[in-house]
Amino acid sequence: MSANHITPPLQGPWVEIDLGNLCENFSLIRSAASNSEVAAVVKCNAYGLGLAKIAQTLADHAQCKTFFVVYAEEGAALRNALGSREARIFCFAGQTDQTLALFEQAKLIPVLNTLEQAKHWADHCSGREASLHVDTGMNRIGADIDDLAKIASLKNLNLKMVMTHLACASDPSHPLNSAQREKFIAAATHFPDTTLSLSASAGALMGRDYQFDLIRAGIALYGGAPFDEDDTRIKPVASLKAPIVQLRDIAPGDAVGYGATYIAQKPSVIATVAAGYGDGYPRNNSPVGIVSINGERAPIAGRISMDFITIDVSDLKKRPEPGDSVEFFGPALRIHEAAQTTNRVSYDLLTGLGGRVDRRYL
Repeated sequence: MSANHITPPLQGPWVEIDLGNLCENFSLIRSAASNSEVAAVVKCNAYGLGLAKIAQTLADHAQCKTFFVVYAEEGAALRNALGSREARIFCFAGQTDQTLALFEQAKLIPVLNTLEQAKHWADHCSGREASLHVDTGMNRIGADIDDLAKIASLKNLNLKMVMTHLACASDPSHPLNSAQREKFIAAATHFPDTTLSLSASAGALMGRDYQFDLIRAGIALYGGAPFDEDDTRIKPVASLKAPIVQLRDIAPGDAVGYGATYIAQKPSVIATVAAGYGDGYPRNNSPVGIVSINGERAPIAGRISMDFITIDVSDLKKRPEPGDSVEFFGPALRIHEAAQTTNRVSYDLLTGLGGRVDRRYL
């Protein structure tokens, strides 16, 4: 057994964020839904890629003027990042007593989700703009269909937008999509002359029947396919990489990693990479995960630990060296494939990126 030892300083993982591809993905949605306004969903720190830089780029280079987050605190941070740029900022969670002042200070717009929340906004923020989320069959969050007449009758409630969310848009053929659409059209009759928003990324690409007035583009902006199958029209935005810090030659019968779950069946070469579940790479991606090294694929070998991942590079045409970068997803290994290989989705690979992963904007 032999090893090439670590040469300090030890460099950890990073994610390269292609802002050009971000804007091209925005343009793809805008072209597909040419009769709709396209808004950007930048919740959860812009899907893990950095709220301020992502929103500033979309505002400056894609002329995006409407953004969605979940919480008022996110909205205030977004307003601060956008500075003097003109923008509407919607908060999916709506308001509470504790956040009313923040809604006013940061000029945020609530997405109301219940009759009680609608009454609260009308009572405390008379005449100020609001939006309403209607539950049409997802049974997660949103106003009940039976409450819509009462909401519509509230005095001083200034609703400018009505929206819902498709539960099964990842499968365009699913019958719930059309059922929700019909329920949404019926619900909207309570609120004439308001902007209507049915769809996120997937619905925008499903055709005009699902587009309505405003699209809430999310995962497709960041390089993930919104469907169960990959969509190569969507360009990769995030590339998660980390350096090889050690190579080790092992003999048949040698074990690798915690629990000795990986046993070499032949003379093998193991590369240790400076990334782990502490950086947000899923621990259960071993032993089925794959990576790309210098354009070749290699499997994860053994359990993923907090700070390191071991890769079996025995079958690569060219033996890698310490310092070579390993791509966990990106242009060489599309995020949809990387996620699907381990029965995950691109959403959690992005939003799970840890705080010590260096964000590098291209």
